[in-house]
Amino acid sequence: MSRQKDKIEEIGNLLREGGTDVYAYTADVGDAGAMRRIAEDFIDKTNGVDVVIANAGIRIEEDEDYSDSSISEKIMRTNFSGVINTFAPFLKTFKSTGKGHLVVISSIASFRGTQNSGLYSASKAAVNLWTESLRLRLKPFGIPVTTVYVGFVDTDMTSDIKFHMPGLISADEAARSIDYAIRHRMRHYTFPWQSKIIWNMLRIIPGTLYDWLITVAKRHQIRRRI
Repeated sequence: MSRQKDKIEEIGNLLREGGTDVYAYTADVGDAGAMRRIAEDFIDKTNGVDVVIANAGIRIEEDEDYSDSSISEKIMRTNFSGVINTFAPFLKTFKSTGKGHLVVISSIASFRGTQNSGLYSASKAAVNLWTESLRLRLKPFGIPVTTVYVGFVDTDMTSDIKFHMPGLISADEAARSIDYAIRHRMRHYTFPWQSKIIWNMLRIIPGTLYDWLITVAKRHQIRRRI
């Protein structure tokens, strides 16, 4: 499923050439009704679903004083509610059959906030906690839930980021890492390794030290721009 019909059709055609059956849909993940209708149609056309991946996400630059409430609404609608809307239509079937795997693409930004990532980080942190609860709820049914914490990937979402992005990887490399996490049914997986080391360290240091480090990094970033 995708909101960019041309891109999803291009990928679909490549897979069809290799002999794979592909069903392409265009939808807004924030629309629960549309997501349910698509899921029901897909289930009817196939022999079942093995893996559902919630990958949709947006990053919008925050305004200075948070006066534009539409920004937070848009981010949470896609990044948080979109995950629920993607998974919900499949839960009943997964629970009744005892088969299925749910995968959510989160972000290292969910570990701690920075000056310009409050809303995006909050949306991904909300996803982390919700999927943790979902994992516990589905454990008696044998349904694994994998949360993938993605670092910097060379995509349209990062194309306008001006600061240094440690461990920046290609979309193909990211896809292989996600595939690894899915195949091994991991509960949590963070990549690339640079992001895992840096952000796991930032998660455990005291708040006062973290504040100082991020403030210094921000000043260095501004000086580099000048």
